[in-house]
Amino acid sequence: MRKVLYAIGIFALLFALSCQRQAQKTSEQQPRERKVVVSLYKLKSEEVPIQYATKGYFEGEKDVLLRPLVSGRVLNLFVEEGAFVKSGQALLKIDPADYENVLGQLEAQLAQARANYENLKSVSERRKFLFERELIAREEFENVQTQLKAQEDLIRSIQAQIANARLNLSRTSLTAPFSGYIAQRFVNVGDYITPQSQTFRLVTLDPIRFVFQIPQEYLPYAKEGSKVKIRVEAFGEYEGTVFFVSPTADANRLITIKARLKNPKGDLKPNMYGEARLLLGVEKGFAVPEQAVVVQGNKKVVWKIQDGTAQPVQVEVIKQGQGIVYIKGELQEGDSIALENAYVLQQGVKVEVR
Repeated sequence: MRKVLYAIGIFALLFALSCQRQAQKTSEQQPRERKVVVSLYKLKSEEVPIQYATKGYFEGEKDVLLRPLVSGRVLNLFVEEGAFVKSGQALLKIDPADYENVLGQLEAQLAQARANYENLKSVSERRKFLFERELIAREEFENVQTQLKAQEDLIRSIQAQIANARLNLSRTSLTAPFSGYIAQRFVNVGDYITPQSQTFRLVTLDPIRFVFQIPQEYLPYAKEGSKVKIRVEAFGEYEGTVFFVSPTADANRLITIKARLKNPKGDLKPNMYGEARLLLGVEKGFAVPEQAVVVQGNKKVVWKIQDGTAQPVQVEVIKQGQGIVYIKGELQEGDSIALENAYVLQQGVKVEVR
């Protein structure tokens, strides 16, 4: 009897342990509530400038290729590339010997013509005296008057040639027409140059111009006198004033715009590039890190976290750049949105804030 009771007790104990293990196994198999760990970003509204950005390039306010006005061999060079020169400063000298010889010959001819004129003038006065007393014929008197007039014309002609010779002699010295920098030099001492020869490229740097193009829909924002921001890599941002709007569009239906800006240090150079930014308006929005915005098909959403639950809010991107996205939508200042793991969230999922 005792053996039977002992066996029954052992069986009952084993049955109880089996039931306990089964209950524990069933409990472990039940899924726990899923939570996604996120970090939060609190929204703060701000005014977002809306801009149109386009590339462009700089050009000098004055940028010319200097050519001589007379021909000759280069005798001296007075400046090197990169030098700053003032208006009227001598840049090179052409050998003046030929022009000095021409001037000397003309001055000698003028002296001879004046001497001949004085001689004819004396003859004319004597002929006049005799003609008035009817001692010579009118024809003889008029002949000497004609010779005197011809000599006067000759003197005036030689004087004009002398003035031209002096001008050419002065042109053997090539001078700067305005103050600026020697960007390039094309000649050396000993070169023979003509009025078709390029000698120097002279440019100004302050002020400087920025040239860019815009579509016609942005013309109202680029009128003469309007301001434009110009960003130059490695130098920062400058402000220019529009002074030229092309009266025609090019083959690509773009309109050329030119803005003038100060460049006192000469950091900006002709043909450098930059980016023009036209202010089109200002909108109210929120600046968020770009990881907060999730693309769902053709929509963009952020996940608003409220009461430990994630809810999607469709947003419109106003502006984007440098890791920041400016958005607007059904959001309010102070709302919290998900940053970390935002891309794995689903509507209504519970979250755990890190």
